[in-house]
Amino acid sequence: MENRTNYRIFLLLTWMALNTCLCTAQVTLEQNMYQAHDLLERQQMNPSSIRECSDALADLQKIEAIGENNLEHMEWGTDSLIAIDNGGMQKYRLKGNSLLLTGTENRLMHIDYSLPETWLRFPMSLGDSISGLFEGKGQYCERLFIRKAGRYTTKADALGSLVMENSDTLHNVLRLKTERITTTLAQPLDSMLGLYGILDSIPILGNDSILSLMTTDIKAVRTVIMRYYVPGCRYPVLETCEAGSVAENGSPNQFTAFYSSPYSQSCLASANRSMPAKSSGGQRSLLPDEKTGNNFSYSIDMNTSARTINVNCCISGETVDGILPVRLLLCDQQGILYRQASGSLQPGEPNQLSINYAGLRHGPYVLHIEACGQQYSEKFSVN
Repeated sequence: MENRTNYRIFLLLTWMALNTCLCTAQVTLEQNMYQAHDLLERQQMNPSSIRECSDALADLQKIEAIGENNLEHMEWGTDSLIAIDNGGMQKYRLKGNSLLLTGTENRLMHIDYSLPETWLRFPMSLGDSISGLFEGKGQYCERLFIRKAGRYTTKADALGSLVMENSDTLHNVLRLKTERITTTLAQPLDSMLGLYGILDSIPILGNDSILSLMTTDIKAVRTVIMRYYVPGCRYPVLETCEAGSVAENGSPNQFTAFYSSPYSQSCLASANRSMPAKSSGGQRSLLPDEKTGNNFSYSIDMNTSARTINVNCCISGETVDGILPVRLLLCDQQGILYRQASGSLQPGEPNQLSINYAGLRHGPYVLHIEACGQQYSEKFSVN
């Protein structure tokens, strides 16, 4: 009888502790604010391989990868934080306790938002929500003037668990659900520039005009984005997106999903860790990585006749499978990615990686070196 009573007390205390944890699950500025120099591994997944289940937010045991890892890195722009990946870039700005989405750009189109969407608000707990209107303008293929406008709502709509690939279960997972209605207007760029001179002079839409467009545009698109935040991870472990025409009752016809493992995020530097100072002699000696114990150093030289940049680097310490992946990203000062190269380093041996800059316009550029879960940057000029 006494054992049964003790067991019931144990279950009660466990239930109380679990509910305390669930009630305090939050997305916070200290834990989840994007950080410059972060290198985030995001693997695109087959959305149909993510299973729904009654006792968890999602089941990832049979998740299927699509293509190669998509590496996303964060960098400071002039007045914003820029997330850059193979598909383009997103611009963010922290204003008060809100992270605003201020622009988006890819190889075909760029949009700057005069009325930005609030992408995150700190803190957010279960039941919290944010909503509003957004409006931006830009150009498509340098031929069309593009205006995007609409409304959005983001809500912390669920709290639960994720079943992982190895059958482990992550608890206290907070899901953010964003629903967005977007209308797009396109006009010949030459005619708009003829009227206004520059894009910045084109008037922005008022709230009434945005709402009117949304009700009359038969091509408006409804997008639903799900972000799954796990305690201890800065970025969502899982992010899914589905989009479809509003005229067809929002039935989605486009699906994407990205997975960023908690292990890979554990290699991100803490928010208050500063980058090591550069030595004056051109050799960069960097602090050991907190997770792997690796010590990474490098130097750079330019071969102007071959139009290449050579990165001479060395790694010491334990590595996975005896090698260390390294990636080079060549961008302009606005964060636009032009070239990339990757390789694997053998520990304890001199290694050289090269990236070609032939054909680039004259001007300043930035070479990002990604290794040991960190990112290091070098500025140079093409003449």
